[in-house]
Amino acid sequence: MEDYRQWKAMGQGGTSLDWTGYMSQVSAAETQAFGADETIEPGFYDDPEKRATGWKKATEQQKANSLKSFLKETLPAYLESFNRLGEINTDTEWKTSILEKHGQALFVKDSVPLSPLVAPASREICHIHGTDLSGHVTLSFVDAAEVISKGWGERHRLSGTDWVHLGFTMLYVPNTVEETEILINIFQAGIDYMKSG
Repeated sequence: MEDYRQWKAMGQGGTSLDWTGYMSQVSAAETQAFGADETIEPGFYDDPEKRATGWKKATEQQKANSLKSFLKETLPAYLESFNRLGEINTDTEWKTSILEKHGQALFVKDSVPLSPLVAPASREICHIHGTDLSGHVTLSFVDAAEVISKGWGERHRLSGTDWVHLGFTMLYVPNTVEETEILINIFQAGIDYMKSG
């Protein structure tokens, strides 16, 4: 029961915030491609066949991120810059996130050809979570490895499965305007990768 309480305390995510949603996460854990300790090690991308089981690290990190406080100028800069990505990338569009089931996500427009490598993403490039303002983005293996090695994020626990691309990466919450600029550049790298066809 304690595990259920901790899961529920995370707030709304991609599944319903009830026992059914929790059990779907427990079931998904059986198919997770990576162990918690592997989500922060960039060396994985040198050997993409490596797989392990387990979970919890991302949840604990999200809890830690949600406790961080933004400077007054950081939050508006982050959200404004994120929203501007849709304006400057005209072959993208905002829709409700397929992966999170709510909240806005940036998608590659249907008219843009996609590489089969990014098919599991269903054209969804990136989104920011309303609960703690961390985000997810689909990156190339090289970019994902760099993001992880520099401490800007970690690999999603289900990356490399039928549901999400191997480069699907969770980005931590920025603490300064300068960090916001770095994260926006990371989101842009995801946009460029998804559009590369």
